[in-house]
Amino acid sequence: MTRPIVVFTALAWESAAVRSVLRQVRREGEGVWRGSSGRRDMLIVTGGIGPRRARQTVKAFTDMPLSAVLSIGCAGALIPGLTAGQLVLAPALRMDTEKPEGQLDTFGVDSCLLGAARDAAQRAGVETIEGGIVTSPRVLLTRQEKEKRGRETNCIAVEMESGVHAAFAVERTLPFLVLRVILDSVDMAIPPMKGVTTAEGKIRLSKAMAHIATHPQHLPFFIRLQQCRKRTAETISRVCRTFFPRLDAMDISG
Repeated sequence: MTRPIVVFTALAWESAAVRSVLRQVRREGEGVWRGSSGRRDMLIVTGGIGPRRARQTVKAFTDMPLSAVLSIGCAGALIPGLTAGQLVLAPALRMDTEKPEGQLDTFGVDSCLLGAARDAAQRAGVETIEGGIVTSPRVLLTRQEKEKRGRETNCIAVEMESGVHAAFAVERTLPFLVLRVILDSVDMAIPPMKGVTTAEGKIRLSKAMAHIATHPQHLPFFIRLQQCRKRTAETISRVCRTFFPRLDAMDISG
């Protein structure tokens, strides 16, 4: 086997969607699985939501020999017209920094990996859209917040970890690609639900039921979210099933 490709995910269901297309999957530690796709050894890592957890996660792999870095998962739409299950092919990724207000770090992606993902999505019959992705330090809850962030960054989708994964790849001089599938459309408002989910996106059933009991108006959101999550997970699996075998024929040396 060659040096493994690491696939960083934030949520448990994203990791499960990726792992579903691999062979000989085995757990190697908390939130870490190893499997294979053709001749490629793959590490699937679940780090939890947000830049802080993503930074803690990548530290564990600083000294590990790797051949490429992939960031795969869901994203929220920042523009109208995007729906759950659409794959965002991003030529560039942006992230908030400690620079003067309004400035962002920008990371490119590996053009060969992006091209392979584009071809794989087409073969899998997955609807795609091309545009920038921005990594946010917090959840954007309303349509107004999402559209404002889209205008500020000239990006079409938002998530909370890929910028950290991209910075890790740059530091290691490794090829990098982000693949994000739309989960929530721009008009899908996200109600505050403190404690309902874990950092890995697992629903705490008792807390969810208690929340709905006191906020029955949020029940339609939960139902819609579950439907969107299922569609998004299916897209992740479909893309990975077609994309991963293409990596065998690529010269990824890291």
